Amino acid sequence: MTAPSESPGRPAGVAPRRRPWWLLAFLLPVLALVARGVWADAPATQPEPTTQPTTQPTTTPEWIYPARSDWRFPTSWPDAPSPTTWPEVKRPTARVANCTEGQCHLRERSFKFAHGPAGVGACDVCHGYTDEKAHKFELKRQRDALCNFCHVGKTQGRFVHKAVSDGQCLGCHNPHGGTERSLLRTGNMGRLCSTCHGDVTKVRKYAHGPVGSGNCTACHNAHSSDLPKLLVAQGRSLCLGCHDQMGTQLKEVKFVHKPIEGDCLQCHSAHASNEIKQLRQPPLDLCYSCHKETRKIVAESTVKHSAVTDATACRNCHTPHGGDFAKLMKDTPVKTCLACHTKDIKVGQRVVAGLPGLADPKLYKHGPIRDGNCGGCHNVHGGAIPRLLAKEYPDAFYQPFALDKYALCFSCHNKELVLAPRLSAVTGFRNGDLNLHYLHVNKPTQGRNCRGCHETHYSPRPLHIRETVPFGQWNMPINFSATKTGGACASGCHRVLPYDRVNPAPRPPTATTMPATQPTTWPWLTTWPESTTRPEATTRPEATTQPEPTTRPEPTTRRAF
Repeated sequence: MTAPSESPGRPAGVAPRRRPWWLLAFLLPVLALVARGVWADAPATQPEPTTQPTTQPTTTPEWIYPARSDWRFPTSWPDAPSPTTWPEVKRPTARVANCTEGQCHLRERSFKFAHGPAGVGACDVCHGYTDEKAHKFELKRQRDALCNFCHVGKTQGRFVHKAVSDGQCLGCHNPHGGTERSLLRTGNMGRLCSTCHGDVTKVRKYAHGPVGSGNCTACHNAHSSDLPKLLVAQGRSLCLGCHDQMGTQLKEVKFVHKPIEGDCLQCHSAHASNEIKQLRQPPLDLCYSCHKETRKIVAESTVKHSAVTDATACRNCHTPHGGDFAKLMKDTPVKTCLACHTKDIKVGQRVVAGLPGLADPKLYKHGPIRDGNCGGCHNVHGGAIPRLLAKEYPDAFYQPFALDKYALCFSCHNKELVLAPRLSAVTGFRNGDLNLHYLHVNKPTQGRNCRGCHETHYSPRPLHIRETVPFGQWNMPINFSATKTGGACASGCHRVLPYDRVNPAPRPPTATTMPATQPTTWPWLTTWPESTTRPEATTRPEATTQPEPTTRPEPTTRRAF
């Protein structure tokens, strides 16, 4: 007989353990027979245990009551969710120390947030035994007296919520618990308040943030307040409690909109509106409610400014609360206008030219623009003259002289420029004392428009002298050159003509005195003042058969602009 081989890991000389395989083979058939008998005797469905509910709710659903003005507090509420069945528990026949142990009062223990006494099992704070053997109780105090015993100070304000004054604490609160910390019946403040107050949004498009989130107590005290409507603060202080950044800005700006000094509700609705920012009216109508003079101007104007009448209206140019620029402009007047007018704007069948050069510091600006006052020439809210001009400024290149046609220019400039044939001051555009403004403008048939020589808004030259001027389809050159005491013009209107305020330049012969045969040399050209812009030629060949007039007649109906 051979000795058993040594197994790895077992000490030498220790006999191997015998495994009782025969016992396992005996027990398996027996267990199978027992299991078969149990299953055969089991009913088709298993009854629910009577000591434990099948499901244990974790939160209370929200019961939403209809918003009616005639609604009254209900006498009973579905305080907690009902599982399939609450377990039947036999009532104790003796006093118990804690009502919340075991399977007792599961309904009152099912809330996410428990009322303090219920949470610690101190039910006797509110309930007292009337019959220990029958396990019957009654409230220790009635209605609000019970709640006020612990929750003191809820009615100290001048104005008390009606539900509180009527002692209807349980109209809003569940006495045992709730889905949020205030133990509200509905779990959402807005829905709870709407059961009495209805839908304060009235199905309007834009709701105030606290209203939309159901957080009524952001603005109102739930129980009492010293302010009407149970407000937590008065006037704009209430609004700035949340809109604190606006409050900081209003302290820093130079100009504040007058309504801001009072109540924000002059412009905004507290709960909801069909206008953005909860405005009480469409922006234009809202501004008109105070700015009646502007309303009259816009209504009576035949030329409308679209920035005033579009959906954004006044807020295109003005800030509604406050700013650092007069008249609550968003920026300086010129920059505010350039927010739109840097590019061409098509208005109906015409195009309003863009003015990007207004922002170019290298260009010479017209006085009102230099002073930052586009309103010096334009009625920005509307008017009766094209281009929203404040006064007449005609388009025609040629026109019979009339002072009222230059009313816009002479709002600032001295009208003697075009009324006096000779001047020793007022204008630098004179040959000696011969007023060349008068010579160009004051004509019975073909007086020149100011825009014939000057740009309206800006120019690369001093005094806004044009490089060219539109004349029908032709951009007619001006070819102006300046000297210290005068200058010269060689435009498409006439030959080179110099002028000098100190040493008057001789004038060319007029058409009435011009000889039938013109000389090939013009004597007056030899008196050209010394300058770097002196013309290279002093002679000009001309036809000898017919004198040429000094001015080029043009149809008076031609429009240059």
